[in-house]
Amino acid sequence: MKDSPSTPSRQIWLWVTAGYLFQSIPAAVRDEALPVALKNIGYGDAMITRSVALLGLIFGFKILLAPVVAAFRPRHFILSAELTVTLLLAAIAGLVCAQTPSAPLIITALVLLSFVAAAHDFALDGYFVTSLDDRSRATQSGLLNFASKLGMVLAGPGLIWLAGRLMDQGAQSVTAWAGALGAAALCGLLAFAANWAGLRREPPPPADTRNVKERYREMFSGLVQLFADGRLPALLGLIFFYRASEIHMAKILPVFAVDVNHGGLALSNETYAVMRIATAVLGLALGGLLGSMVVARVGLARALVPLGIAMHLPLVAVAWLATDGSHSTTLIGAVFLLEYLAYGAGFCALILAMMKVAAGPGGAVRYAALSTFALIANYLPGLWAGHLAERLGYAHYFLFALVLALPGIVASLLARKHFAEPA
Repeated sequence: MKDSPSTPSRQIWLWVTAGYLFQSIPAAVRDEALPVALKNIGYGDAMITRSVALLGLIFGFKILLAPVVAAFRPRHFILSAELTVTLLLAAIAGLVCAQTPSAPLIITALVLLSFVAAAHDFALDGYFVTSLDDRSRATQSGLLNFASKLGMVLAGPGLIWLAGRLMDQGAQSVTAWAGALGAAALCGLLAFAANWAGLRREPPPPADTRNVKERYREMFSGLVQLFADGRLPALLGLIFFYRASEIHMAKILPVFAVDVNHGGLALSNETYAVMRIATAVLGLALGGLLGSMVVARVGLARALVPLGIAMHLPLVAVAWLATDGSHSTTLIGAVFLLEYLAYGAGFCALILAMMKVAAGPGGAVRYAALSTFALIANYLPGLWAGHLAERLGYAHYFLFALVLALPGIVASLLARKHFAEPA
């Protein structure tokens, strides 16, 4: 059912805000809070990055859940998934602070959390696309972006800051992180309640008479079209190599920032959280704007190489930070800001390349598949990043990550002809 002025009772702004804020919570807990939590508790870098990578790879295959999720009523599925995620976060908090924590139960809960969050993402994105017309989607896109960023801040740096504050007040690391996860569950419960209030005012969607088998057939038809696209090899080169250097750096940066024993920056949780908010949110936003301006001015094909080079240069400064721990927080923050700004600009070019290949019939399936490849490229290096950092040391690891920029630049050179604007 498309949005229209004749349905004044709809509260689109409410479910868009609550739904996309909620969508960010599991991702931020997994990608930002979990590495710092495991480092605080005493785990090594190899175990930390491997755990986050495995959970992320589970999330990355959400496209396979799409036909099954589509068989349910979208609003009921969205709310059920949100309630399940909230209960799982609360359960993990309880398991973590138990007198004898059960590692198998905690791992099982985290795996279930990834599966349910993946299904929720697909259901919410699908409902946003199908229930609103073009004008309404454009109107709500800014709110969607704001809600997503707010959720990432609350469940990422926000939880890191809260756990650090609790530890400063005398709580053990495990107890502090159990409290932080409880706060995440409470945040999820409030977002769920707001989303329920918004979705209950929505008109019923049109009936979908396709069965699961037909939906899988439609999905595979779209995948066949994608794999027949002559631009796909060049795009896969960009997806897996264009930001490989940056991804390897990002897998280690959180643990490097709070590490106190092995050459890290030894920042407190609170300092790192505040720095993360100030540099990442601002840097990524400004970088995205800068990247889009460059692409608009010179075209995607001509922008790929310079934006790719710019994206990797800040790793020199990050490696320099790792040579000793005597740098001021102002200098560290400036390096972090430069790194996020450069990454935001380069990532913008990659997203635009993916959208260019996905455009056309079956675009939703094509883009979902490309997003899956991008998620795999993002999480796969975590399987070995922590081990390499432990073996090489932080400074040499970041220099190794910088060397990985070379295949990315080669991939961007090879891809230029596939994304050139027609004469």
